[in-house]
Amino acid sequence: MNFKLIHIAACCILLIAVSGCKTSSHVAKNSGDKSDTKLTTTQKVGIDRAFMEGQRAKAIEDYDEAQKKFQEVITMDPKNAAAHFELALMLYNGNKFDEALTESETAVKLAPTNKWYLEQLAAIHMKKNNAKEAISDYTQLIKVSPNDPDNYFDLAYLYMQTNQIDQAIKTYDLFEKNYGLEESIVLQKERLYLKQNKFDLAVVEVQKLIDAYPGEVQYMGMLAELYSLNNKKDKANEIYQKILEIEPDNAQALIATADINAAKGDSTARFESMKKIFANPKVNIDTKIKMLYPYVQYYELKKDKMQDAFDLAKILVETHPGQAKAYAIQGDLYYIDKKDSLALPAYLKALDLQKEVFTVWQQVMLIYNAARDWEKLDKLTTSAMELFPNQAIIYLFKGGAQFQLKQYEKSVKTFTKAEKMAADNPQLKAQIYSNLGDAYHSLNNDGASDSAYEHSLKLDPENAYVLNNYSYYLSLRKTNLQRAKQMSAYANKLDPDNDSFMDTYAWILFQLGEFTEAKVFQDRAVLKNPGNPTLLEHYGDILIQMGEKDKAVEYWRKAKDLGSDSKTIDSKIAALKYVE
Repeated sequence: MNFKLIHIAACCILLIAVSGCKTSSHVAKNSGDKSDTKLTTTQKVGIDRAFMEGQRAKAIEDYDEAQKKFQEVITMDPKNAAAHFELALMLYNGNKFDEALTESETAVKLAPTNKWYLEQLAAIHMKKNNAKEAISDYTQLIKVSPNDPDNYFDLAYLYMQTNQIDQAIKTYDLFEKNYGLEESIVLQKERLYLKQNKFDLAVVEVQKLIDAYPGEVQYMGMLAELYSLNNKKDKANEIYQKILEIEPDNAQALIATADINAAKGDSTARFESMKKIFANPKVNIDTKIKMLYPYVQYYELKKDKMQDAFDLAKILVETHPGQAKAYAIQGDLYYIDKKDSLALPAYLKALDLQKEVFTVWQQVMLIYNAARDWEKLDKLTTSAMELFPNQAIIYLFKGGAQFQLKQYEKSVKTFTKAEKMAADNPQLKAQIYSNLGDAYHSLNNDGASDSAYEHSLKLDPENAYVLNNYSYYLSLRKTNLQRAKQMSAYANKLDPDNDSFMDTYAWILFQLGEFTEAKVFQDRAVLKNPGNPTLLEHYGDILIQMGEKDKAVEYWRKAKDLGSDSKTIDSKIAALKYVE
């Protein structure tokens, strides 16, 4: 039998039952109601008429009239239990709980064996948090109606709420005596015994199910889990092995034995168990993904075990070849381990199976962007826009691809669309303005470029990339050099090891004629990246201004040999002087 466990938690359930019963003077009489027997025939007729009018008013939801009629009955016959009961119901529904309690207590006093009256009284006591009184009501209900299983559940619940655990267990025992073994009751008693730290008695409860249903692996698993949770791993493992003898592919047993082996430090045995789990098509794929996800979430702690993760992911996609999420988690594992060339085909397979997962599209965009594969990124973002037309980040990536392909006008239009979609994301919006600044600069639209950079810094004043680019472009135009110096200095403070930022700051100092300090920063930049022709040429520019002609030419020649595309490098070498 499958009875509901807890009913008392929603007191209105009891009232629904109450309101559905046929509460008439006839019912009250058959239920032991003590109506006044000294009433005349005329009085009884008047009482019956008023009661029926109250019932009719209640049926059409005219509760004020119904309450008035039931009160008339009580005035004529104070011992009419059914009228007190109905009036209590009206008052309860009107949230007049104190008055409802008085009427309900009267109804029960007049008809102490009426189960409906007792249930109503219990409901009101529960509403008023009178647990002690409600316990008394349900105790009486069980005596009056011993064949109603709900009363046992409700009474046990009340005992648990008042921390009378022993009484709750006794109530469940009484249920079992009357109704026999019931799984939900056994599990509830198990929890109660564990709450009392009576582990052995909890085991006895679960064992009852195993004895009643021998070979039922579900119950065996419950007992094994109980042993495991109480640090009795060996006992748990014995049961799990028995389960695997019955069901070799039992997911719970395989996962549990893997965890037990891990706790013992037997990583080989654990991994073998894991492989069986991942190769088992009956084990839910989401369960397997949850087992892989920690390799992504805690990569720094698990990176020496990534090969295990890769092997399991391979088994996963082989076992679930039609599931996009299998390839997606495989891609995530490769991506977090900086194996983009392996992550990419996994992500593309996931998209081939299911195109609606935006995060996978985003991962592919990141890989193409990192690989500087601008044509594929441009094509991919076009496809993504068809599915996700309002995702600003797609337009950010597409604008970036167009910019790198020197399609500057197109990139401006794309970034502008992205900006309109990113209103609720200040960080993303700052990045879009930054890219707009770069695009407008490439179009020689200095005013629009400066404005875009200013908007970006207003949203994200510590974006070192924007601080560097903006200040560098100002220095090229020899415009607002003090502001450029301030921004470049801050960029170097934010990212002190960036040779490009050092070069920008040195170049601004060069434009300001502060050659000695410029040389200090350019020294550091060249030391950091000695193969960059731009840095070497700028170093030569600084040296020539400091009178170190031979050394300047040496660095200019190095820059040229490394493939400098400077339009003035040859003129500088030939003239032995700085040429703008």
